[in-house]
Amino acid sequence: MKFLVLVAKAFATCKAILSGGGPFDVLTALWPTNEEGKYVIQAEGIRLAFSNHGAALSNFWINNTNGEEIDIVLGLDHADSYLGTKSNPFLNGFIGRYAGYIRGASYEAEGTTFPLWANAHNGTSTYNGGDNGWGRRNWAVPARTENSITFVMFDRMLNGFPGMYASSLTHTVTPYEWRIAYGITPALAPGPINLSQQVFFNLDGLKSNAKNTVLNHTLHLPSAGMRFGFDEIGLSTGDLFRNEKGKEFDFWSGPRKIEDGMKQKPESHLMCVDKASLNCGYDETFLLSHKQKGNKDDSPAAILSSPLSGITMKLYTDQDALHVHTWNEKNGALKLKKTQGEGEVPQLGAISMEFSEWPDSVNHPEWRNRQTLWDSEHIFTGFATYKFSVAGKKD
Repeated sequence: MKFLVLVAKAFATCKAILSGGGPFDVLTALWPTNEEGKYVIQAEGIRLAFSNHGAALSNFWINNTNGEEIDIVLGLDHADSYLGTKSNPFLNGFIGRYAGYIRGASYEAEGTTFPLWANAHNGTSTYNGGDNGWGRRNWAVPARTENSITFVMFDRMLNGFPGMYASSLTHTVTPYEWRIAYGITPALAPGPINLSQQVFFNLDGLKSNAKNTVLNHTLHLPSAGMRFGFDEIGLSTGDLFRNEKGKEFDFWSGPRKIEDGMKQKPESHLMCVDKASLNCGYDETFLLSHKQKGNKDDSPAAILSSPLSGITMKLYTDQDALHVHTWNEKNGALKLKKTQGEGEVPQLGAISMEFSEWPDSVNHPEWRNRQTLWDSEHIFTGFATYKFSVAGKKD
């Protein structure tokens, strides 16, 4: 009997690999999901739910300063609902092989130009790894415990990227802390890597604020004194700009309400639907100037807080860029989850801070001494840690 079970598992594994999956696909079914098809992990103070579609974070529960449990991220009610959406990545998904745009849908390595599958700018750019990027694929789940879950992805020449890249992504929660650790082992051909986890937060749970926006949230980016330049269609120009103190991009000199920053934005920089009501968003990538001798686990790259919920979130990462992106979709583009009440997510109803490498660095050789290509001799690794505190909570 044991022999037959082993044969069945081996057959299922081979079938998964031949159909474009990976050797761990067969293990995914071993781990139970909740009634919404999600994988839940938890520790003291926090509880998270994931979908294996895009390895997306779907729910994040935490108690506010009044002891009320609230869900502080955007998402969908059922895991299978992600398959019916068109966003790249799936909402709050993990982005790869390459986050952001690759100009010309190609890159050069060892004297050879590698064309990629274009999915943006009328077929001239590759965006978030292509239409079939990691943020829109199903990830296998080889391991899960009460407080951690591991996703894996085997990428065999997806979207025109050469070689076979094996990726591991582990989420671990401890009391009031969420840590993301990820790595890639490249094989057969060198290529660019730029990974990121999209998460749209609203620390009020979208129901404490009368307008349900993040305008009242305070943001501090203590190491983001500069930002990257982009052209009119969002491609990196290679330029770097200083964030002048007191102006719209100054979140480095001290904590600042997001609304106050927007009031400083000249009309040419606004993404506005209604200028009078400040329905304008941020969509900027900041350079993170880490302390040269410091531990990146000790100095936060971003601090987000809300006076209404009393929740403060600190983000730590070893990556060198941070894409700060408010929810700029028009009202009605996304419904609230049932854990957040009735209605729709308003414009400016959330903010995402996506850690990453410098944008499109593989096509900017003028940025000297940055590793842009990875091969079997250079395993890519990265981490991000979110630490939470709640005003009035007694330790």
